[in-house]
Amino acid sequence: MSNLGLVLSGGGARGAYQVGVLLAVSEICKKLSIDNPFKIYTGISAGAVNTCGLISHPEGFHAGCGALDKLWSNVRSQDVFISDPYSITKGAFHWLMDLSSGGMKRTPGKSLLSTQPLRELIQKNCSFENIQKRIDAGEIHGVGISALDFHSSSTVTFIQGSTEIKLWERVRRQAVRSEITVDHIMASSAIPVLFPPTAVDSRYYGDGSIRNFSPCAPAIYMGADRILAIGVRRQQEVCYSSHETAPAQEPSVARVASVLLHAIMSDGLEFDIERIERINLALSKITADDRKNLLLKPIDVLWISPSEDFSKIAAKHAHELPRMIRYLLRGLGSLEESAELSSFLLFEKNYTQTLLEIGYQDGMQARVKIEKLLGTEKPLKSSASPSV
Repeated sequence: MSNLGLVLSGGGARGAYQVGVLLAVSEICKKLSIDNPFKIYTGISAGAVNTCGLISHPEGFHAGCGALDKLWSNVRSQDVFISDPYSITKGAFHWLMDLSSGGMKRTPGKSLLSTQPLRELIQKNCSFENIQKRIDAGEIHGVGISALDFHSSSTVTFIQGSTEIKLWERVRRQAVRSEITVDHIMASSAIPVLFPPTAVDSRYYGDGSIRNFSPCAPAIYMGADRILAIGVRRQQEVCYSSHETAPAQEPSVARVASVLLHAIMSDGLEFDIERIERINLALSKITADDRKNLLLKPIDVLWISPSEDFSKIAAKHAHELPRMIRYLLRGLGSLEESAELSSFLLFEKNYTQTLLEIGYQDGMQARVKIEKLLGTEKPLKSSASPSV
């Protein structure tokens, strides 16, 4: 049986782009009379939030896309994190106490922002009990949510799905069976330093994008032989190519922090798909009889990524950030230099609506390729193969 998998990467507020693409996919599927195009879902960070919104909706894929569109079109920063002066000052004070006490006094609070509003938003918009119902009904084969285990430094993919799915264990990557809850989504979305780590079964986890260079792997391990991957960065995006700061000028803390965030939260889709395309090419040079003895198999992959630079867009909307966030970013440097940070934190509807529109346009631009992925048995020219 052919299984189409959906892979959604992470990126904070950039996740609105994915929903725009999904709206285009939904429109295309309706015209092809396809109700539930995907059998396998995997998500990381903001992609995990979007995955949950899709698979937990009782009325299926199209209704799930509509609900996500409504959510991202009206989101505000206060729906995701607490950024009032008292809360941020309290968090900064705890950090100062930890540093000044030399570890003699342990204080609570290991992040700049509290994400209690995000937890409440997810609980309000995701009916987790519907996930198993859809699995039992055969609508979904499996779902995987990935997060970083801070103790083992390994990426853990929490799997809920058919008993036919075999768990895997690779170098710093493993899968465990679990019943997906709000804790798994919060864990996968915990951007380091900014958002607090989340406990799942007594272990603490952080954002699944960290060191995850094989975001397509979970979908393939769960049985996908075709994949639609939606990223949140332009292909071969160069963060600061647009800035005109003199090369000899010493970089500000904002620029250094943005570069570090870009590296830590690197969208691994580009690396993963490049690797699996090379494997596909190698497989194409092997005879069919020889391929039968291999564990690898060719996988059709369609990768859709932004046509515009979200950091540039975020710089134009930086004034919409909460006052305390703007104050802190200006303390690190200019808002322009903090554009990468802003692009993750701009949970404001003017910004997210712009990303939704870009995503929809990019999705419709790839309409022919999407139709081929959905409705043809012939492999795509841009097909890819397993990431192992």
